[in-house]
Amino acid sequence: MKVIERDTETQLIQDLKSLWKSAPMSRCLTLRFSNLEADKEDWFKDVIDILKTHFSDDIEKLYVCHDNDIFITTRTFTEKQVYLLLTHLKHKLSPASLQGLATLFEIKVDWPKLRTMCEKKIENFKILENRRAHKKKEELKSISREDALKKLDRDLVSSLAMRRDIHESPVIMVVEDDIFTQKLVKNTLKDYENLFITGDGQGAIMTYVNKAPDVLFLDIGLPDISGLSVLEKLFKIDPDAYVVMFSGHGDKDNVMKAMEQGAKGFVGKPFTKDKLFQYIKKSPFIQAKQTQGVA
Repeated sequence: MKVIERDTETQLIQDLKSLWKSAPMSRCLTLRFSNLEADKEDWFKDVIDILKTHFSDDIEKLYVCHDNDIFITTRTFTEKQVYLLLTHLKHKLSPASLQGLATLFEIKVDWPKLRTMCEKKIENFKILENRRAHKKKEELKSISREDALKKLDRDLVSSLAMRRDIHESPVIMVVEDDIFTQKLVKNTLKDYENLFITGDGQGAIMTYVNKAPDVLFLDIGLPDISGLSVLEKLFKIDPDAYVVMFSGHGDKDNVMKAMEQGAKGFVGKPFTKDKLFQYIKKSPFIQAKQTQGVA
C-alpha cells in the first residue's frame, strides 16, 4: 500500500484517468474525513494502521488530500469490505458519526464524477495556497515594518524639526490607500515638486521621519493600522506635526477624536482643490518659509 500525501490532488486525477483508460474495472473508495470535526492528528494514524492491518492486500494507493479526505484505488474492494472498514473505524472515531463517510465508485462508470471531485479539490487547494501565501506576505511585511519602527534613526527623529525648517520649498505628504484618491491628490497638487504619497500607516511613520513634511494629510481608514493610531505615534515623534485628516461620510466620531488628539482639521472625501490649498496655506511651517522668503 503506497500512501501519497504530497501534490496529492494532481497525482490522484492523473492516476484515476490512467486507470479509467487501462483498468476501467478498478474502483475508488473515498473517505470524507473533511466532514469530521476532529483534528487529523486524532485519527490519521489509527486509520492508516487499520487499513494496513486489515486491507493492505486490497489497496493499491492511498491518497491523503489537503482537506483530509482520503481516496483509495483498489481492484478488489467490495461493499462488504467497506462495511467491515466502517466497523473498525467506528471504534476508533467514536463518538463521531460515520454516516456518509465512505463511498465506493466504479471508475469505468463514475470517472466523470471522480474527475469533477478532483478538479474541485485542486481548485480549492490553489485558493487555500494563495490565501496562505498572502497571509505570510502580510505577516512578513508587518514584522519588517515593526522592526523598522523600533530601529528608527534617532538622529533623523531628533533633527526632524531642523530639517523641516530648512526645506527650500514646501514638502507635502499624503497617507491614503485608495488608488483613485491618490491620483486625485497627485493631479491637484502637481505643482508641488516635493509631494510624497504612501498607502499604509506603518510606511507613513517611516516616510514622515525621513521627509519631515510641512503638511501631512492623513486618511482615517487605513489597511494596516487606524489613522488615529498613526496620529498618536506621530505626535510622540513630533509634537509639532501639522496634520489634517482625510475622512469619509461615516467618520464623524473618529474625526472628533483626531481633533482632540491634535489634528488641525479635516478634509471630507471627495475633497475639493480649494480645501486642500486652504490647509496647506494654514501650515505654520509654510507660513514661516513665506515670511522668510524661502517658499
